[in-house]
Amino acid sequence: MRHPIVAILGRPNVGKSTLFNRILGQRIAVVDDRPGITKDRHFALAEWNGRNFLLVDTGGFLPDIAVGIEAAVRRQAELALDACAVALFIGDAKTGPTDLDAAIARSLRKRGCPAILVVNKADDPRLPVEAEFHRLGLGDPIAVSAEQGHAFGDLLDRVVALLPPPEFDAREDDTIRVAIVGRPNVGKSSLVNALLSEDRMVVDDRPGTTVDAIDTPYETAEGRFVLVDTAGLRHEQKFEEDAEFYATLRTIRAVERSDVVMVMLEGGPGFVRQDARIIAAAQEASKPVLLAYNKWDLVEDKGDRWDELEEQREDRYPTLTRLPRIAISAKDRIRLGRLPGLWKELHEENTKRISTHVLNEWLKKVQLEKAPPATRVGRPARIYFMTQAAVAPPKFIIFASHPEAVNASYHRFLLNRLRDEFGYAAASVRLEVRKSE
Repeated sequence: MRHPIVAILGRPNVGKSTLFNRILGQRIAVVDDRPGITKDRHFALAEWNGRNFLLVDTGGFLPDIAVGIEAAVRRQAELALDACAVALFIGDAKTGPTDLDAAIARSLRKRGCPAILVVNKADDPRLPVEAEFHRLGLGDPIAVSAEQGHAFGDLLDRVVALLPPPEFDAREDDTIRVAIVGRPNVGKSSLVNALLSEDRMVVDDRPGTTVDAIDTPYETAEGRFVLVDTAGLRHEQKFEEDAEFYATLRTIRAVERSDVVMVMLEGGPGFVRQDARIIAAAQEASKPVLLAYNKWDLVEDKGDRWDELEEQREDRYPTLTRLPRIAISAKDRIRLGRLPGLWKELHEENTKRISTHVLNEWLKKVQLEKAPPATRVGRPARIYFMTQAAVAPPKFIIFASHPEAVNASYHRFLLNRLRDEFGYAAASVRLEVRKSE
């Protein structure tokens, strides 16, 4: 499913990043009292009342600036507006509407994007600050305090009401969509060309040659696939061109509408922090992940190097040790023939159903191995029943006498044993504990 985009914009220092963090419930964007701290985009998946959306935090929007870094910030904010379903225009209750606010409002009205006027820093809800902002012509404003969390439920209710209906990708057959993602210049387009035995993608040594997501049918003995070659992802603070911001949005969309995500790395440098970010983005979208170490033809002492890569990932990113991985070379076509089979296995793993009877027999066995924790009054919690609620991603529900007693440690134990028993290596498995009636 594709998630609609909600873009936060406004002039510098009105609290956009603070509002972004408040919506997400965590500190992600840099917050600073100095104007213009947020120069690049921040992306995160948010949820309210069962609706998911991609939240985009933009830099200070200066519509009349034509040169310099402020102009780049303005252009990237405009790109966010071009792609968004709803815009949150942030004003400052302490300063009131300014000429710059009026210019931004004019730009929004011209674009016709659904917009909500949010008056931030309204720490005293008794003050009639909304009345001053009516003249901007964007409808009824809503007063909030990003610092204190005032009126955020009302704000998010209005956001969800403006979102378009959920978009589901229609499938006419059993084609498996594979998103090929990774840092710039790891060989994604070269791999697609090697698989198709033709130069269908533009290949260039300069990072960022691919700035759009390209779908290519791929027929194999294992079945039909669609290869989605995407632009190289890099950390937002390193964006140098507007095209890269747009490419990142397209890459995230490509991941959302894929069945399997193959993250390409380099066998020489190995696993780096940005690779972990890319994997996290795929897992947040609940997609099964395959790691492919490319350029294996350039690696010397391949056996020793593979052991080093395994140890490196286990030491620095232990939560990723279960992910399947393979060493390949797009240039020399090393092990490329194994990829379709792996993609098919991961898709089948992500979509398989386990019968309720089998799950409950497993549940009895695993409780004998380790009993559930005790409740607050000292009695052991009782787990009665288990069922599978969904696939892609797999979701399981456990019914217990005291769900609160199933603490994080025991929940992790159950989830790990579930993966071990039923072979969920790459899927983002969900395990929910509910009160038994």
